[in-house]
Amino acid sequence: PDGHISNIHSFSSDINSKFHDAFVAFSPDLKEVYFTSNSYIKRKIKSPRLNIYKAKISDNGEWQHFESLPFNDRKYDTGHPVLNEDGTKLYFVSNMPGTLGDTDIFVVDIKDGHYGKAVNLGPTVNSTAKEFSPYIDGDVIYFSSNRKGGYGGYDIYMTKLDGSIAEPINLGEPINSKGDDFSFIIDSKKLKGYFSSNRAGGIGDDDIYAFDQKTTIPICDQTIAGSILDRDTNLPVQGATVVLTDDQGNPAQKYTSNSEGGFYFDIDCGMAYTIEISKDNYFDTTSELSASHTNGFKNEMTVYLDEIEFIERNSKTLLNVENISFELNKAEIKEESKRTLEKVIRLMDKYPSLEVEFGAHTDSRGGDEYNLELSEKRADAVVEYLIAHGVDFMRITGKGYGETQLLNKCSNGVQCTDYEHSLNKRTEFVVLKKE
Repeated sequence: PDGHISNIHSFSSDINSKFHDAFVAFSPDLKEVYFTSNSYIKRKIKSPRLNIYKAKISDNGEWQHFESLPFNDRKYDTGHPVLNEDGTKLYFVSNMPGTLGDTDIFVVDIKDGHYGKAVNLGPTVNSTAKEFSPYIDGDVIYFSSNRKGGYGGYDIYMTKLDGSIAEPINLGEPINSKGDDFSFIIDSKKLKGYFSSNRAGGIGDDDIYAFDQKTTIPICDQTIAGSILDRDTNLPVQGATVVLTDDQGNPAQKYTSNSEGGFYFDIDCGMAYTIEISKDNYFDTTSELSASHTNGFKNEMTVYLDEIEFIERNSKTLLNVENISFELNKAEIKEESKRTLEKVIRLMDKYPSLEVEFGAHTDSRGGDEYNLELSEKRADAVVEYLIAHGVDFMRITGKGYGETQLLNKCSNGVQCTDYEHSLNKRTEFVVLKKE
């Protein structure tokens, strides 16, 4: 608790020898262990080369049944073994043929005790310099390298194992220094870690340092900043549902477009995404995006939605517009409905042969003659408005139906809710001719 380390002791002579023994990695079940040593078999050094060995761990903790891994060779070194979380992949360092620099990081698959072919992790990890000391945390690999552009001799880097980041990310200060920094490990859940360094101010040659992670270590991230516009008006579409999915089966992200039609997502580099957008009275649309490998890149996009212009209802083709609202018991068009009439005008302009009838309907509340007369006045008001705003009078007619075409049972004398009555109190633009 006070940071003091006590009871330090070596492993038993089962493992420690007069040769070089280091870099231990235990299997998830703690029944096997991998380590680096000079040619260990028969306890005699046959080569100055370093190789990786595996041992079984008995119930009482003894190491036994030592064996050399099949990809070892006296012509080159292998070392720094580290396993992934489920023990199905072994990562290690080697200067074997195919190495890009002095030493590279490789991986082999492990299945039922058998080892696959050693595969170089490639240029998204390795360089023409020296890479060593790998550590695996989920889909991220940490390692040390003396490549150009570092703070000192060896710096600690991180990158994604899937190769989605073109250039490894230097962890920067205070992790890296002017000295050599290596053997980095971290518990990403507890945000604590350790590493070794020969930086100035240490006690000995290579010292062990501990740290608490205060901020997220930056992995390659990007953003999507999009805007949704109506294709005809070029106006922003607010309230559209935007769903982002990737090709890895991760949970979808959702966003509702704001008053400017905007939406925003944080995404990973090098991934393919599908963006699905839906909004009432618009056709659904889908866009594809393949993110680059550039950290911090902002993917800007504009998506145009096409309105659903026509609908079928009760064997009639209608303009897909909202009801026209009027002042209570009057034929005066409310201001909020004038935007709906602007859409009608746009459709009439878009389809020069279009002819429509505007029908005004009431509910059964009030006298029959009064309702019919009110609906006729309202129909006339809409027709006059459209003609005044450029619609040819030969293409628009109006008719008031009163309560003669109710959509439900709510006729005179029938007890109904306000909602049921509201279904009958409606307006319709019926298409008489389109082509």
